[in-house]
Amino acid sequence: MVGALAYVIALGAALLVIVSAIAVVLTLDTGDLAGGTTSPTGGATAPSGDGGWRAIVGLVGIPFQLVSLASFGSYDIELSLGFLGGATMSWRGLPLLITVAMVATAFFAARLVQRRWSSNGALGALLWSGFSGLAVAIFAVIATRVTAFAIEDDSLGMALSMHSAGADMFFGTWALIALPLFLGHVAGSEKPAWWPLVADLAAAPRLALVHALAFAIPVGVLIVVGGAIAMIIDGEARSVLPLLLSLPIWGLTGLALLPGLGMLSVPVHMNLQGNVEDFGLERSDEFLWFFDLPWYGWIPMVLIALLMPVVVALLWNRDRELVKGNILAQAASWAALPLAYFGGSVILLALVWTSTQARMGMMGNIVVDVGLALWMPLVAFFLGLLVEVLARFGAPFVDRFVPGVLVNWFRRSARARRASD
Repeated sequence: MVGALAYVIALGAALLVIVSAIAVVLTLDTGDLAGGTTSPTGGATAPSGDGGWRAIVGLVGIPFQLVSLASFGSYDIELSLGFLGGATMSWRGLPLLITVAMVATAFFAARLVQRRWSSNGALGALLWSGFSGLAVAIFAVIATRVTAFAIEDDSLGMALSMHSAGADMFFGTWALIALPLFLGHVAGSEKPAWWPLVADLAAAPRLALVHALAFAIPVGVLIVVGGAIAMIIDGEARSVLPLLLSLPIWGLTGLALLPGLGMLSVPVHMNLQGNVEDFGLERSDEFLWFFDLPWYGWIPMVLIALLMPVVVALLWNRDRELVKGNILAQAASWAALPLAYFGGSVILLALVWTSTQARMGMMGNIVVDVGLALWMPLVAFFLGLLVEVLARFGAPFVDRFVPGVLVNWFRRSARARRASD
């Protein structure tokens, strides 16, 4: 039930993305097209018969295709023109608003169910989460394939198929439903007596997420606001509204790129390969560093990036429970942050990586890849270690001067658990 709810919420987020895309299109300057009398379809008649029905089903199924794409699916387009040949194109990239909506709903709903009804033990939660994720994945792959956009015209020898169903989205949906469900049940269950020995391993991913968001949100806002002001100054005020309306489409992806750039040694890698010359393009294999952003973006980025490790170290130190004299507890406390930052950066690499491949018959192929540099996890590991060192040897000296309202919320559940023991 919870898994199905997460999938429904993801469909709702997909509808929001579609509405945002339509709004952007409607706000674009189309003055050059307004004076003509040519219809948007170029005068062609609407498809009829089975082809028309399939086209309508494809339009209705766009939310399913977007949710599939948000579950690590690949959107594939196949065009056949009979003896003239054909073309294929594949797009792989996550609409993060949909992915986050699905994962967050599964996690928080499962945690709420576990806290209120204590419905499952560890084994029961694992089995229930796995079967729930499997059921949603089976439904998702069927719905995505059935609602594929497909048109066939035998008179022209043309066939067009567009869908994102496949093994990748099946296993992706299964994982993105089952894993948050299981973690939600674990987070909502009563902790065993030995939990303080490894509590830092569970809290560390939360701190890494807080660090990333506390850095990316203010920097992202400054970049968007600064970009909007720059557009107005340059006389492009009409482009500001489409920029803001498109935030549900690209906003979270842009936000996810910022923590990598904020490490100051992790650029965005852009790779353009294939027969690009035939398409009027040039081969490129370049890196976008933080200083390549506008000055109103990279100057605050550097300042906030240098400040954030100190801030999250104070957060990590407040009410921390370190078990003395236990080797396992000591090892877990030292390893928690470096491992969490390393694992979080690996997830971030997968979330923001996008790839486009196109093959157009005798014209050859073109490949475009965009993502954060692959050495990001190594940098993140040492960043987590730096925060740990600051929390142990620096934060205790200034902790007394930090207002509780700023830092007490992080370990609130741990304090409640200790008070009840």
